Amino acid sequence: MVEASQRAVAAKRSFFVVYATAFARPKRAMAALLDEPRRLRWGVYGVAITAATYTLVYFFLWQNGGRPTVFAPWLAISADVYYRYNFVMHAPSVVLAWISAGGTAQVTARALGGRGVFEDTLAVFGLGIGVASWATGLHDVITTFLGYVGGLDQRAYEDAMSTPGTMPHRLIWSLMIVYLFAFVALFTRGVTAAHGLRLFRALPAGVAGFAVYQGVFVLFNR
Repeated sequence: MVEASQRAVAAKRSFFVVYATAFARPKRAMAALLDEPRRLRWGVYGVAITAATYTLVYFFLWQNGGRPTVFAPWLAISADVYYRYNFVMHAPSVVLAWISAGGTAQVTARALGGRGVFEDTLAVFGLGIGVASWATGLHDVITTFLGYVGGLDQRAYEDAMSTPGTMPHRLIWSLMIVYLFAFVALFTRGVTAAHGLRLFRALPAGVAGFAVYQGVFVLFNR
């Protein structure tokens, strides 16, 4: 009777409710996710939100004539056409970054005494990626869309973001700091939920997972 009731509650649970909860109550959202039979699928949904958002961003950048500024691309692709390739590369690179980060965190958490399984780590990291990416994602969607419709000079704005002392430069660095803390916080909360570790014991796994995620991401996306 109790199992049937739990299954009924799980069947009514919505991914978007859990997703929205993660913005303000990540601990509750991660626990709800792991109580969900479809948790790995929902983790994929979280990654898909980020992949779709930034595929749109790179489409706008490609159409707007944008190009990487401060850092030259790691890959042997000209900066002037890099976003044309980014449009195709982004989604696969995010999936690769997600799986790599999940594997790193899984091994680290187990070494620290965690007892979770890889699928659970992937699920909570997928949700974390889908939420934390909005720290910079909202800004990037808005500004690149404005460039697409002609309301913003994309190249001039990218140059301003790379110029110390300008408002765009201060804004993007503020958002990147939020991005850093959001990812580490959500990944660490995910490890505590998936592996039953206390917060500070889970922190190294969360940090390691983020470092690998960001490293793979930066390799492909400038």
